[in-house]
Amino acid sequence: MKVKSRLFSLSTNLDSLIAAAIGFTIIQIFSKHSGIGVSPDSVTYISSARHLLEGKGFLAFDNMPVVDFPAGYPFFLAIISFLTRMDPLRYGPMLNGLLFAILIYLCGTVMNGFYHTSKLYKRFLLSCFVFSAALLEVYSMLWSETLFLVLLILFSVTMKNYLQLLTEKWLFISAILVSLACVTRYAAVVLVGIGIFLIFFEGKLAWNRRIRHCIYFGCVSLLLLAINLVRNEMILHLATGARQKSTSSLLKNMEYFGGVLSDWLLIDRTHWLSVFLTFAVLFIFLVAMLWCYFRRKNQRRFEYILAATGLFYCLFMLVSASISRYEQYTNRLLVPMFIPMLWSCSFWLPSFLAKKRGLLKALFLGIALCIGVIFQYIQLSEAYETYDGVKDAGIPGYNEDPFPQSEIVRFIEQYKTQFKPGYQIYSNAGDAFYLFTGLPAKLLPQRVFPQEIRKYYQEKNDYLIWFNDVDNPDLLDEKSAVQNKRMILIRKFPSGEVFITPDSISSPIH
Repeated sequence: MKVKSRLFSLSTNLDSLIAAAIGFTIIQIFSKHSGIGVSPDSVTYISSARHLLEGKGFLAFDNMPVVDFPAGYPFFLAIISFLTRMDPLRYGPMLNGLLFAILIYLCGTVMNGFYHTSKLYKRFLLSCFVFSAALLEVYSMLWSETLFLVLLILFSVTMKNYLQLLTEKWLFISAILVSLACVTRYAAVVLVGIGIFLIFFEGKLAWNRRIRHCIYFGCVSLLLLAINLVRNEMILHLATGARQKSTSSLLKNMEYFGGVLSDWLLIDRTHWLSVFLTFAVLFIFLVAMLWCYFRRKNQRRFEYILAATGLFYCLFMLVSASISRYEQYTNRLLVPMFIPMLWSCSFWLPSFLAKKRGLLKALFLGIALCIGVIFQYIQLSEAYETYDGVKDAGIPGYNEDPFPQSEIVRFIEQYKTQFKPGYQIYSNAGDAFYLFTGLPAKLLPQRVFPQEIRKYYQEKNDYLIWFNDVDNPDLLDEKSAVQNKRMILIRKFPSGEVFITPDSISSPIH
């Protein structure tokens, strides 16, 4: 079936536009109570964007250079702040709503370019994206994934154009998008490998041209990331931050991985079911990619690129988690595979149903509709549960009630001008302290770095702000932090405590 030539035109995407408008509206509704969601990572993005705008460089809330996160998303926020003269916390709901709307519209245009198009299929999938609790969670928070997902879909568009036309123009545009994605999330380096894979196995290219295009794509797409990593290495000798060795096996990571899939399906997490779901998703991506590769040799469509993207992203996350330790898999980490997964599971349905006739077609259509309705019911149930929580308390994070109204937060906001100048402020939530005061604060050292702990014990003239509602077991605990420095309690609340080193009992805070 001939693909429509103008995939992005409004005339063929009125349904995409309506879905995008609904998505934008939902984000505004979710953000109505207390604004955009803010997590510890969000504070790093906000603080570094503010510092960039002030000309202080790429610094975090503790006035230290940022190396754990690439510079792309904070730089993006700084540009928006410069253009709007507004802080990210103010324009966050509008920005995320627009990014979500763009993502949904792009998804609609991509489905116009599938090998077999269907308005019913397209509109049903659009509704799944709009009401997806997985996507809504991400676009309710000030996170870099909101931009990364848009770049991911744009990558599929440019790579599809390249594989069809085989021109260096589209190769360059695709490489630039990947380069931007790599400085938005470090995990986007997998897109470099995906791009090289797609180029290398494109049979219509002569071998010498394949090699040349692979090298060209790799060099351009890694350029910005290389600059970012060299900067990190020169400043702190840590290219991507202090990374710990993984403590979980591949099988355990597969269990954690499948646990997120279980959450998406609203089923209880169990060990073997989670592992099975992980294998199932990998198998679906692999079969979809191979089927598209061998059956559509002369027509490289989105289905092939997205299946390859989903497969290699999953493999990258599983392997990297088995080498380097980071937070256990969450919806946020795995959401980039959500849209490719739905497409890879279902793109064949319109073509399959079009070949059936009579009762057989009705039977398969009925089965497909039943599965689709059940899945959408799950989606809507999750989305409503999320709304039911955020409408009265706000989006989970530092802006969620009652955290901003807690006694410890009110205290630091009221007395932020009375902290002694020249005294370093430490906290188990330095990001939260910065968010509510605008003052720099360092996180307590992590347990796995004894040298940093000894250095902390040797320091004098500092405060310790402890938030009882923040749980970070990787950090030095309150008892050790206080007793080993013989710190003095100057304020105690049900929600936290404030300490000071004993060399300055005459604190100005009363």
